[in-house]
Amino acid sequence: MVHFPYASYLRTQRDRWLLTQSELGLLLGVSGSVISKYERLTRTPPISVLIGAEFVFGEKSKRIFPGLYEDVELAVTKRAATLAEMLQGKGDQASLSKRALLEAMARRIATEPI
Repeated sequence: MVHFPYASYLRTQRDRWLLTQSELGLLLGVSGSVISKYERLTRTPPISVLIGAEFVFGEKSKRIFPGLYEDVELAVTKRAATLAEMLQGKGDQASLSKRALLEAMARRIATEPI
Protein backbone atom coordinates (compact mmCIF):
# COMPACT_ATOMS: atom_id res chain seq x y z
CA MET A 1 0.00 0.00 0.00
CA VAL A 2 1.35 3.41 -0.99
CA HIS A 3 0.89 6.30 1.39
CA PHE A 4 2.15 9.81 0.83
CA PRO A 5 2.23 12.05 3.90
CA TYR A 6 0.55 15.12 2.48
CA ALA A 7 -2.98 16.38 2.12
CA SER A 8 -5.15 15.60 -0.85
CA TYR A 9 -7.73 18.16 -1.88
CA LEU A 10 -9.68 15.74 -4.06
CA ARG A 11 -12.44 15.48 -1.45
CA THR A 12 -12.53 19.26 -1.06
CA GLN A 13 -13.08 19.63 -4.80
CA ARG A 14 -15.62 16.80 -4.90
CA ASP A 15 -17.58 18.25 -1.99
CA ARG A 16 -17.50 21.72 -3.54
CA TRP A 17 -19.42 20.39 -6.53
CA LEU A 18 -21.64 18.05 -4.45
CA LEU A 19 -20.36 14.95 -6.25
CA THR A 20 -20.50 11.54 -4.63
CA GLN A 21 -17.44 9.34 -4.75
CA SER A 22 -19.26 7.12 -7.25
CA GLU A 23 -20.09 10.09 -9.49
CA LEU A 24 -16.52 11.36 -9.47
CA GLY A 25 -15.33 7.82 -10.06
CA LEU A 26 -17.60 7.61 -13.09
CA LEU A 27 -16.09 10.82 -14.48
CA LEU A 28 -12.52 9.63 -13.84
CA GLY A 29 -13.04 6.02 -14.94
CA VAL A 30 -12.59 4.38 -11.53
CA SER A 31 -14.91 3.10 -8.82
CA GLY A 32 -16.18 5.13 -5.91
CA SER A 33 -14.16 2.95 -3.54
CA VAL A 34 -10.99 3.85 -5.43
CA ILE A 35 -11.86 7.55 -5.09
CA SER A 36 -12.17 6.92 -1.35
CA LYS A 37 -8.66 5.45 -1.31
CA TYR A 38 -7.28 8.49 -3.14
CA GLU A 39 -9.01 10.78 -0.64
CA ARG A 40 -7.69 8.82 2.34
CA LEU A 41 -4.19 8.78 0.80
CA THR A 42 -3.99 4.99 0.83
CA ARG A 43 -3.61 4.71 -2.93
CA THR A 44 -1.66 6.84 -5.38
CA PRO A 45 -3.68 7.91 -8.41
CA PRO A 46 -2.31 7.14 -11.88
CA ILE A 47 -1.57 9.91 -14.35
CA SER A 48 -4.92 9.38 -16.08
CA VAL A 49 -6.72 10.29 -12.84
CA LEU A 50 -4.46 13.29 -12.25
CA ILE A 51 -5.17 14.63 -15.74
CA GLY A 52 -8.85 13.75 -15.43
CA ALA A 53 -9.15 15.60 -12.10
CA GLU A 54 -7.49 18.65 -13.67
CA PHE A 55 -10.04 18.56 -16.48
CA VAL A 56 -13.06 17.95 -14.24
CA PHE A 57 -12.26 20.63 -11.66
CA GLY A 58 -10.29 23.12 -13.75
CA GLU A 59 -7.47 22.97 -11.19
CA LYS A 60 -3.88 21.87 -11.65
CA SER A 61 -3.07 18.45 -10.21
CA LYS A 62 -0.48 20.29 -8.12
CA ARG A 63 -3.38 21.90 -6.21
CA ILE A 64 -5.49 18.74 -5.96
CA PHE A 65 -2.67 16.35 -4.99
CA PRO A 66 0.05 18.66 -3.63
CA GLY A 67 1.91 15.95 -1.72
CA LEU A 68 2.11 13.60 -4.65
CA TYR A 69 3.17 16.44 -6.94
CA GLU A 70 5.84 17.53 -4.46
CA ASP A 71 7.18 13.97 -4.17
CA VAL A 72 7.48 13.63 -7.96
CA GLU A 73 8.98 17.10 -8.31
CA LEU A 74 11.61 16.29 -5.67
CA ALA A 75 12.52 12.98 -7.33
CA VAL A 76 12.87 14.61 -10.77
CA THR A 77 14.92 17.45 -9.25
CA LYS A 78 17.36 14.94 -7.73
CA ARG A 79 17.74 13.19 -11.08
CA ALA A 80 18.20 16.58 -12.77
CA ALA A 81 21.11 17.28 -10.41
CA THR A 82 22.66 13.98 -11.48
CA LEU A 83 22.29 14.91 -15.14
CA ALA A 84 23.78 18.37 -14.47
CA GLU A 85 26.84 16.70 -12.93
CA MET A 86 27.18 14.46 -15.98
CA LEU A 87 27.13 17.54 -18.24
CA GLN A 88 29.82 19.44 -16.34
CA GLY A 89 32.72 20.46 -18.55
CA LYS A 90 30.90 19.61 -21.78
CA GLY A 91 30.48 22.44 -24.27
CA ASP A 92 28.87 20.72 -27.24
CA GLN A 93 25.48 21.92 -28.52
CA ALA A 94 23.55 18.98 -27.06
CA SER A 95 25.03 19.56 -23.59
CA LEU A 96 24.27 23.29 -23.77
CA SER A 97 20.69 22.53 -24.75
CA LYS A 98 20.29 20.06 -21.88
CA ARG A 99 21.71 22.56 -19.39
CA ALA A 100 19.26 25.19 -20.66
CA LEU A 101 16.41 22.74 -20.05
CA LEU A 102 17.63 22.02 -16.51
CA GLU A 103 17.92 25.76 -15.81
CA ALA A 104 14.36 26.31 -17.06
CA MET A 105 13.14 23.53 -14.78
CA ALA A 106 14.88 25.14 -11.82
CA ARG A 107 13.31 28.53 -12.61
CA ARG A 108 9.83 26.98 -12.80
CA ILE A 109 10.30 25.29 -9.44
CA ALA A 110 11.51 28.53 -7.88
CA THR A 111 8.78 30.76 -9.31
CA GLU A 112 5.69 28.64 -9.97
CA PRO A 113 2.95 29.20 -7.39
CA ILE A 114 0.89 26.31 -6.09
